[in-house]
Amino acid sequence: MIDNLKELYESRDLLFNLVKRELKVKYKKSALGFFWSLFNPLLTMLVFTFVFAFILKIIPPPNTVGKTNFPIFLLAALLPWNFFSTSIGSAVGSIVFNSNLIRKVYFPREILPLSIVLANLVNFCLELVVLFLFLIFFGYPFFVYLPFLIIIIFVQLVFTAGVSLIFAFLNVYFRDVQHFVGIILMIWFYANPIIYDFNQHVGSQAVKYPLLAFVYKLNPQADLILSFRDVLYFCKIPDFKVLGYATIASFATLFVAYYLFKRYDPSFAEEV
Repeated sequence: MIDNLKELYESRDLLFNLVKRELKVKYKKSALGFFWSLFNPLLTMLVFTFVFAFILKIIPPPNTVGKTNFPIFLLAALLPWNFFSTSIGSAVGSIVFNSNLIRKVYFPREILPLSIVLANLVNFCLELVVLFLFLIFFGYPFFVYLPFLIIIIFVQLVFTAGVSLIFAFLNVYFRDVQHFVGIILMIWFYANPIIYDFNQHVGSQAVKYPLLAFVYKLNPQADLILSFRDVLYFCKIPDFKVLGYATIASFATLFVAYYLFKRYDPSFAEEV
């Protein structure tokens, strides 16, 4: 494992170049370039706000300074989810789609899915800057909690990298994975408190359905979204118990994913 990490570090220039390639290819011959990455969450926010805030009359709970704003409540959770889901959706085919490269040249194979995750991290951070402008405009005092946000983003990166490695590895041996990943992510979307408040719709059912609430909170992505929302919407310190579990689960996921990936990657050239 240590030797593999050293090899990955020594290949950091290749990783950096692949990240740049991912960013360039994504916006190649696009007049609006990066702004397309902003339009997607903003349009989703407008649709969800119209449906849930105006039609269904769902009102999010007030934050620590008494402000209630459904678009910000939604974006605080939607942006990290988009980073997670977009990374997995692209990384799942990263090994198979680069089969010619894998057969001809040796390099750490994990660089392929990891470069996609890091490229999406760049987009995610730029989207957060736009969200910060909204927060400043509406008077959200989130600056005090930015150090916690950096920690949460790092844990989100770890979990996303781990899950991406798992899907990329499985897709080499089971090509159906790349077709099912969209369905999995759709189900996973509603298993996270993105368009609803956890305490109002899940936590309130803990007494009646304790097992359901327990299983729900085993999902590290749900805990990460709760942590993002604590900092960005509620403007408070994240729950250390929730964030602590998400951190342990994220690093465990990455460790297991990397171990399995490196164990089987010598046969990738034959399988692809």
